[in-house]
Amino acid sequence: MMESHREVKEKTILALLVFADIIDSSSYSAVLGRVVYARRLLEFQKLFETLGQKYFPKPSDPTQEFCEINTRGDEGTIFFATCTEVNLSEFIFRAIEFLYHLKGLLRYGYAEDENGTDSPRQMGLGAGIHVGNVAFAVAFENNQSVIKQIEGFDINYAKRVESCSRIGKYSRIFLSKEAAKLLEDRPIVFSRTSASMKGIEENVEVYEVQSGLFNGLKIDTDNDSDEKMVEKIEELAYQPIRIEKPWNKALIISVLDCLIKDTIVSDRKDEYHRLQLNLAWHSSIEDDPILLYLRAREFETEGQYTQQLRYLKQIAQEYPDFVHVKKRMIKSCWAITKKKSERVELIFARDLAKEFLEKFPHFLSEEEKKDFHKLIKAASKKARSRK
Repeated sequence: MMESHREVKEKTILALLVFADIIDSSSYSAVLGRVVYARRLLEFQKLFETLGQKYFPKPSDPTQEFCEINTRGDEGTIFFATCTEVNLSEFIFRAIEFLYHLKGLLRYGYAEDENGTDSPRQMGLGAGIHVGNVAFAVAFENNQSVIKQIEGFDINYAKRVESCSRIGKYSRIFLSKEAAKLLEDRPIVFSRTSASMKGIEENVEVYEVQSGLFNGLKIDTDNDSDEKMVEKIEELAYQPIRIEKPWNKALIISVLDCLIKDTIVSDRKDEYHRLQLNLAWHSSIEDDPILLYLRAREFETEGQYTQQLRYLKQIAQEYPDFVHVKKRMIKSCWAITKKKSERVELIFARDLAKEFLEKFPHFLSEEEKKDFHKLIKAASKKARSRK
């Protein structure tokens, strides 16, 4: 059936724009040869599309939302746009989770092929994420106007953000400033840098994902590729010295977190947890913020709040934009005051709680707001009683 005429609307809509491609793909082509390289590209394309559909399924209302997942050659794109008011930070974070999952499958989700090489796991992935307003076109289908296409400058901008991945040192997943600022309350750490975007601007502020805790990964252990990835991740968590890249640590911790959440077998939960801690404590000079955060989280579970606070302070000092840690610090300090009469922590918890309530209330849930108000009231009462 022939599609009806597309009409460009006068207004714009907000869009999440994701570009990802194989880094230095031409070098793989030269080494592997045309046939093997083409086979691996087809595997990448299929993986990108099938996994992308898990994280970004077809919209239930195509008159209000648009989602397009495409691949061509060594590149994949995800365009999501909506006319409704949504929490776009959720979709940005989901895109990062998708990219980490994709990188994990490319690296660990395939068995050795007949040539004794890993297919296509040695391929590196670079990505760019941006949010912006785009124009859109609709077509009349089934008696309704369906969003069929988006266009605009921000799509080109997103592609330029992806090109910055070549200078990356960590995950090679880059976000524009507009996208990164929407993730301040998420368990994620960025490395900020300036980059030149050809044809757009010379010095643009971009953010590389340095580390993070992604417990929304859609791991399916009944899927062969996911199963192989999980097996490899368990091996690496048991022998951290074999970990090759910085981004591997966040992937391993995140996959184990997902397995802990999804399994109902207590022995398996305990085993995954032990593997997390084995990775977190494998080195006395470990500086990955998420592994340090994991240490702090474990001390909290054990009620050792002074130790927890020590690690939280270290992370907050080195990564002041990590809001998630600052919120934990408030609770840690308050827990210390209930165990010991340490006025410094009492004041610190009260003042930091006030700062969140007055300056950053949008980072707090309603329950957290109530807890912080109670904390301030109790802290003030305790301080008066000491006078």
